[in-house]
Amino acid sequence: MTREQERFAVSPIGFLRAAHVRPSGRQETDFVAVAERFVGTPYLWGGKTSLGIDCSGLVQLALTACGIACPRDSDMQERTLGKPVADLSSLRRGDLIFWKGHMAIVRDERTIVHANAHHMAVAIEPTMAAVARISATGSEVTSVRRL
Repeated sequence: MTREQERFAVSPIGFLRAAHVRPSGRQETDFVAVAERFVGTPYLWGGKTSLGIDCSGLVQLALTACGIACPRDSDMQERTLGKPVADLSSLRRGDLIFWKGHMAIVRDERTIVHANAHHMAVAIEPTMAAVARISATGSEVTSVRRL
C-alpha cells in the first residue's frame, strides 16, 4: 500500500480520510476534548448536529461519545449528573457549570467551552468573564457538578 493510500479508508460508498474513521464500538475517553471539537459550530437552540447545537446538546453528545449516559436537557442534566461542587474556586476539567437554562463545560481552572447565544456558536472563553456576562443578564450560577 502506498503512503497516499494509507491516508484513506475504503467504505462501501467510497473513500474517507483515515483520520476521520474510528473502529466500530470504540469510545472516546475525554468528553471535554470531544466538546472542543465542536468549537465554531453554530449555536441552534434545540440543535444537536454540526449544523447547529445548543449547550445541553453539546454536553450530551460529548458524554455519549465517552459511553456516559446523559439526559437531553440542562435541567435534567443538572439534577442527574455528577456530585455537587462547593463553588467556582475549585473548578477542574470536566466540571459542569449550570445557570437557569444554560450550562458550560470546564476546560481548566480558567476557561469553559459552551454553545451559547452570545457568540452564536460553540466557543471557548474565560470562565469568570462568562459568569459575569451571564450574571449581568440576571442569571446566577445555580450549581457546579463534577462527574
